[in-house]
Amino acid sequence: MSSLPPPSHAQTESAGSLTKPWVNAVVISQLLITGSLLTLTFSARTIGKPTWWLGSLHDPSFFLLWFLPLVAPVAMLVTVLRFSRLLPYTGLGSTLFLAAIAISDLSRTPGIALAEIALTVCMALTTIAALAGRRRSISTGL
Repeated sequence: MSSLPPPSHAQTESAGSLTKPWVNAVVISQLLITGSLLTLTFSARTIGKPTWWLGSLHDPSFFLLWFLPLVAPVAMLVTVLRFSRLLPYTGLGSTLFLAAIAISDLSRTPGIALAEIALTVCMALTTIAALAGRRRSISTGL
């Protein structure tokens, strides 16, 4: 019989994964970004300044393109809930993906594109902040 206490939950989790409070913070931020993107989509359609992925009211884009900007926050949510060790890579990819969508909207709808750029910055800052919530290795401290 060993007199050592059982390992704590933090010791059984792999290094590089997010702690539970940081998982919650990333999930909440990505849900807020998703809601903001949905609001932006409805606003663009309402004011008559649709983006390239929405198309005009009389000539709409293919309906699956309407959900294109939502791919980034959904990818972040899946990653943080299932594979949190990969969050920096998914965060970088999602940020670049949203930036590409925003840049392509600059010439057609600059106001909507600025809001998309703001949401891209929010995603980048969430990714950077989540790096602080990663578990460290017990043996090396890294």
